[in-house]
Amino acid sequence: MQRRHKIAKLIDRISWRWWCGQSTTEFAVVALGILIFIFAVMQGASAVSAYNFVTYSARDAARYAMVRGASSPQPVASTDVKNFVLAEAQGINTQAVTVTTTWNPNNKPGSTVKVTVAYSFAPIARIASTITLPLSSTSQMVISQ
Repeated sequence: MQRRHKIAKLIDRISWRWWCGQSTTEFAVVALGILIFIFAVMQGASAVSAYNFVTYSARDAARYAMVRGASSPQPVASTDVKNFVLAEAQGINTQAVTVTTTWNPNNKPGSTVKVTVAYSFAPIARIASTITLPLSSTSQMVISQ
């Protein structure tokens, strides 16, 4: 009888250890999946924020160039518009930002100014080393001054 009791205790102890090991493994798998999902959501939010910057800065730069035409006290050139956009860049890689400004036909009042801002968004954790998301926005306005 005594021996049977010891065997039952041993079986209980082995099954308890097996159950603890199983729950630890399940927790690791589930926690990894949840962490990957949370990180993916954060990267998506970062991409949306970068796109918001691109669209906002293109529109803002077109406004900046629109009121600083040839008859303005301070007319602007393409480099001035680019510096304006780069000054607005917060939390993004300014090396990956390109700004293109064109005036049609010139920068006198009544003409149009077109500003294109492009940004190559690179996720923090790249699955492949060269994956980037090209973001671009164009804004066009009529020069008022």
